[in-house]
Amino acid sequence: MLIANFSRKGEEIEINEELWQWDYGQKIQITGLNLPEIFEVHFSWKDLETAKVVTGATVDGISTVDIPNAALQQKRMITAYIYISDPEEGKTVNTIYMMVNSRKAPEGFEIPEDIDLFHHTLAAAAEYQRRAEKAKNQSEAKAEEAESWAHGHEKYPDRTKDNAKYYAAQAAGAVEEVSGRTKKAKEDIDNYARQKETELKGDTGNVNFAAFKVVKGRLKMYSDPTVDKVCFRRVGSRLKYRLKI
Repeated sequence: MLIANFSRKGEEIEINEELWQWDYGQKIQITGLNLPEIFEVHFSWKDLETAKVVTGATVDGISTVDIPNAALQQKRMITAYIYISDPEEGKTVNTIYMMVNSRKAPEGFEIPEDIDLFHHTLAAAAEYQRRAEKAKNQSEAKAEEAESWAHGHEKYPDRTKDNAKYYAAQAAGAVEEVSGRTKKAKEDIDNYARQKETELKGDTGNVNFAAFKVVKGRLKMYSDPTVDKVCFRRVGSRLKYRLKI
């Protein structure tokens, strides 16, 4: 493993440790920069159209990044740009130069492909953690502000009034007022019902409703059998009635 020991941000250094052609699985350990959990290193070499992006990781304060296997196939100078980014900004902070020494290729040698799935998983996990922490902070801030409007909060010295108590008292008064109105409405309904009951009963105090009865093939309707009687009879297709008092 190669070690790149920096003393400050913005520094450029050259690693003099031996790095040989046809090596693979090589890594760089980066110290002195206090890098985040996830960062990028952009590797560049001659005849490469675009820099190859490799994800680096910092675990327990130790930052490491893989050297692309493709960079070790020829004798050449490799430049590694340490790159830190977030949703608002991306910036190259330091640069590493390293030289690949030449030697003959081993017989039947095939260089493995670069696999960076582990670091991509770390990157996704770190991004999720960052967003979760941001959401948590925003939620706590909103809760504090809501509390300040309710009954004050130490972070909002201008909001010292106990609004919660004030609005609770207002709500209690409103409930009492509605309760009083409901009680009055019930009393009015009861008085109306008693009035109609008295009107229906009349002087005798009795309420008689119409009743029907068939007597010897005739349909009879009574309101009060002791007072009046209505008799129905059919004549042809017509229904006639007679009132007997």
